Amino acid sequence: MAKAKKRNYFDEENFRKMLYEYQEVTEVGEDGKTIIKTDKVLQEKMVKEIEKIVNAIIMVYRYYIFEDYDDLKQHALHACFTNFMKFTPEKGTAFNYYSIISKISLLNYTDRKKKHRNHQNIEDFTFVLEHREEPNYELFFDEVEDTLFGIIDENFIGKKRTEFVKIASVIIDYLRKTKKFVSKSDLYAWGRSLGIKNNQIREFVKEMGVYRAEIFEGIE
Repeated sequence: MAKAKKRNYFDEENFRKMLYEYQEVTEVGEDGKTIIKTDKVLQEKMVKEIEKIVNAIIMVYRYYIFEDYDDLKQHALHACFTNFMKFTPEKGTAFNYYSIISKISLLNYTDRKKKHRNHQNIEDFTFVLEHREEPNYELFFDEVEDTLFGIIDENFIGKKRTEFVKIASVIIDYLRKTKKFVSKSDLYAWGRSLGIKNNQIREFVKEMGVYRAEIFEGIE
C-alpha cells in the first residue's frame, strides 16, 4: 500500500515552479510593491494553491469564531500575495513560509478587530492621559527589528540565518502585540503556534545575548 503524501492538499513542487516562473515574468515598480506587469493566469493559479493553506489555518485555529470567514481569508491571501516576490529557497519550503505569513496576518487582523470592538469612549480617559506622553512602541520595535536582522545578516549564514530570521520575526510580532514579555510559557506557546519549537527560541535568545549591548543601545 502506497504511503499517503504529506500535505497532499498542497503541491510544494508544483507551486514553487509556478512561483519561480511568476517571479521571472513579473515587473515591480520602484516602490518595490506595485506590480507593473505579470502573468494574471499564473497569478490566479498560485492564489488558489495558497487558498488551501489559508483555509486550513482558519479552520484548524478556529479564527472564523472571531471574524467573518471571507474577510479573514481575503486578509491572509493578500498578505501572502504581497510576499510572492520575496520568497527564496533560503526561506525554507513555500508551505512553511506562507503558513507563517498567514498565521501572523490572521493573528494581527483578529487582534486589531478585537481592540476596535472593545474600544471605549476616549473622553473617559481624557483626565488621566491629558499630561501623559504615550511611548512610541512601533518606533522602538522597528529599531529593535532592524538591529536584530542586521546582527543576523552579519553573523549567521545558511540554515541558521534562515531559522533566526523566522524566530526574530515571530518574537517581534509577539512584542508588538503584548508590548512586553508576559511570560516564557506564553512566548513559547506563541512560537509553537507559528511552527517554532521552544528549544529554537531558547537557542536564539542565548546567541543574541552576546549582542545584548548592541540590541539595546540607547534604551533607557
